[in-house]
Amino acid sequence: MSIIRLPTSPAPSNWPADVAGVDGYSSSSNNNNNNNDNNRETSRQEQPNSSWPSDSQNSSISQDLLSRMPFFMDYYTNTLCPSMVFIDGPTNPFRNHILQLAGSSPSLQHAICALSACNLRMRRKLSLGRDTHELTAALMAEKRAAESVPDTSINDQALSEEYQHRNIAVHLLNQQLNDPSKASHDSVLATILLLCHYRMVESGVAKFHTQFAGVAKIISMRKSQGISRTDEPGWMEGLFTHFDAISASINNRDTQLSPASGGMVPEPQLLSIGAENLVGCDRELFKTISKLGRLNLLAQHRPVQAPMTPSSLDEELNRSHSPFGPSLGRVHRGSISGMVVQNEGFNANNHGRFDGNGFGGMLDDEEMMATAARQPGAYEYHRSAFWKEWKEARLALQNWQFDAATVAANLPGSPSQGQMRDLGSLSEAFRYAALIYTERLANPALPSSHPNFQNLVSQVVYYATSLEAGSAAEKFLLWPLFVAGSECVNELQQNIVRTKCRGMMSRSGYMNSLSALDVLERLWASDLKESGARSPGARLPLNAGRRGPFNWAKCIGGAGIDVEWIMF
Repeated sequence: MSIIRLPTSPAPSNWPADVAGVDGYSSSSNNNNNNNDNNRETSRQEQPNSSWPSDSQNSSISQDLLSRMPFFMDYYTNTLCPSMVFIDGPTNPFRNHILQLAGSSPSLQHAICALSACNLRMRRKLSLGRDTHELTAALMAEKRAAESVPDTSINDQALSEEYQHRNIAVHLLNQQLNDPSKASHDSVLATILLLCHYRMVESGVAKFHTQFAGVAKIISMRKSQGISRTDEPGWMEGLFTHFDAISASINNRDTQLSPASGGMVPEPQLLSIGAENLVGCDRELFKTISKLGRLNLLAQHRPVQAPMTPSSLDEELNRSHSPFGPSLGRVHRGSISGMVVQNEGFNANNHGRFDGNGFGGMLDDEEMMATAARQPGAYEYHRSAFWKEWKEARLALQNWQFDAATVAANLPGSPSQGQMRDLGSLSEAFRYAALIYTERLANPALPSSHPNFQNLVSQVVYYATSLEAGSAAEKFLLWPLFVAGSECVNELQQNIVRTKCRGMMSRSGYMNSLSALDVLERLWASDLKESGARSPGARLPLNAGRRGPFNWAKCIGGAGIDVEWIMF
């Protein structure tokens, strides 16, 4: 295979390469993307454009690579697109909108090909029938070996082809981000979205927090340019918001795309109408779930974006807010590490404090401690804020009801009774998983075997097993299963979670299910949960307070770990 290797252009100084979800890999092309909103096609395209790849790419990229692009575009159209939504149909945005944008976006074309190639590769791996541990080890070894050599030197031709498409997509995306007139184009969001899906197919472990911070910046730029979220791209922005919230809840951080960040719209519009078809969760219920990451940080007295001001909490400061007795914060008082901070948002001229990848990151522990020490009443502020918001979230979760008629009216086509029943069960699984989450925040020392947890775990398992055999709703179950699985002490229920995760993985080819199951297997096989050692009211170790109350925090994240797990 002959490829003309051209110098790579660096990512923009204020954009990390991992905004594209590829952790800063180089690329093998330097083509420019001359997208322009005025040239957007208006006709719907359901099949790959026969002119793909565009002629402008042919002089710098292997003809062998280009010749197979129509195959990968067809695979995306006919295999991946139907699997990315609950109900497929003519309005599936992954097909009609993404392919419309790809018609004039080489970066998006290569992102589609990378995603397709990766999904095909993972399905081949799964067909070999390896067990979870063996497959995980094999994939990690393959990834390390492949990333130690240039993409064109990888022995596995299929893997080499996949990496070339991925790296070309990132290279072209960085060129767009370098140009303010192109950085806010619809195709940029679409390319990042598919590269996020690429990472979920590959492993579900990547620097998602920097990607979402970059998306927040793009959305802020779009707003400043008057690009309304009521247009078609709204579905992509909403999907990023969902990814971000789910990732934040697992990875011990606040959301990057919350209303307070300046990168998104007010709370009532977090997800667009009909978003249930894209995320599998009732959009009203999601409003509460999206706050869980923030609630987790408040419980640990760590910095959060602050929709409330201290004056709004004055009347609360002198009252006990815990329905269970002493405040959660009092158990961890020795590990207070921050204060509520106001996020300044992202915009082209205000870089604020950026992490090593170029986007706003959290203050380090020492700086948070120093900041907290300078703020009178910071501890009481967090204590009051946590219990106030905890009670609001708990009440919202307890009162929520699935409105089948309203949801059905906004889904494509005419959903069957079975489909609506499955979507209702799926949303219930999300609800009970969120209740488990809030229960753990309120009771960080309570063993998983306690009825408070086991009753809720049983509800998640019940609704997860209520779905019809082969239901399209099952692919959205990963977050509820992971949260419930982390508190599973019953072997039968563990086997159900294990079977569900393996089933989702085999049907979708998305290896984020494998990564989630690997964490759960380590929890189940070890004494990490320390359930036998905990007793109600017991004081947790200092490092447990720093990393949060959840069992999975002992297997993922922590000092020096700059990647995140996404459970979607």
